[in-house]
Amino acid sequence: MTDFKPTIVKQQSSGTYPPYIPSLNVPREYNDIYLEWDIASHIAVITMHRPEIQNALSPTMVEEIIDAMRLVEDNDGMSCIILRSSSEHFCSGGDFHSFANKDMLTQRWYFELTPKMIQVMMNSTVPVIGAVRGNCCALGVAVAGGCDIVLSSETGSFFLPGGTVGFGCFTPTAGAYKSVHRKRLMELMLTARPHSAEWALESGLVNYVYPDADLDGEAWQMAKVISSNAPLVVRWSKQFFYHIQEMEQRQAFRYGTDLITMQSLTRDGSEGQNAFLEKRKPVWQGRKGGSVRGDVHAPEEEHVWRVGKEIRRR
Repeated sequence: MTDFKPTIVKQQSSGTYPPYIPSLNVPREYNDIYLEWDIASHIAVITMHRPEIQNALSPTMVEEIIDAMRLVEDNDGMSCIILRSSSEHFCSGGDFHSFANKDMLTQRWYFELTPKMIQVMMNSTVPVIGAVRGNCCALGVAVAGGCDIVLSSETGSFFLPGGTVGFGCFTPTAGAYKSVHRKRLMELMLTARPHSAEWALESGLVNYVYPDADLDGEAWQMAKVISSNAPLVVRWSKQFFYHIQEMEQRQAFRYGTDLITMQSLTRDGSEGQNAFLEKRKPVWQGRKGGSVRGDVHAPEEEHVWRVGKEIRRR
């Protein structure tokens, strides 16, 4: 399988930053991000590239991440996304040029963009691994909180600086409060000071901390582990996890029992069971594995519909 070994973009003596050079296939061109993917590995990589302002979230960047997420979601061959930065810092938060000194409705429009993006990330069935290095500030903390798994380099620095800029980091807190332990999040809000990657690990925001040189490789290895599993199980597991957050346990058991029964009757479900019994490696087929009908392993029908003059198939 392909390995992912990107070069970290650093400031040149002229004060400018060179372009990021993709190392995987680029399915669509963007302005503030790069989307790459490797079909054989079933992994997509979204790289934020506004190094001169530490990936402050411009409306363009937010909307491009949303578009890239949806493009990956619609590709049945993709099983995992890595969200990372091209440079030494993950995300400095909001883009002050987009909201400072603007009227109230413009500011409201801007501050609703990141929650929109995070909801797309969480509603996507494709797991998202955040690879954080350097500053992860304000709305950057919300973005990390919206990732399903977060890996950080030892350079990671997490902070909510609302108290130092005169307006509270309320949206970032809403994006992270289900990930960070309660009293740790209160500390993050009230002190407005940077906290280390190890602190974020102990607080629940980060899964693992690695040396900076190893971060992208470790994120790729984690993505490979996820994408080696049955595709429908990966996608349905993410959906299941977020759905049961709002359920009572009795309802969660009922939902889980129905879901496991349906998946058990797909071709991949049968393949996994028989591979286990026969002590061999399973061969996954994903959506080609059939539906939950009396004929069990019949392939899923092709779906055809129109959008304007365009004919779409799945």
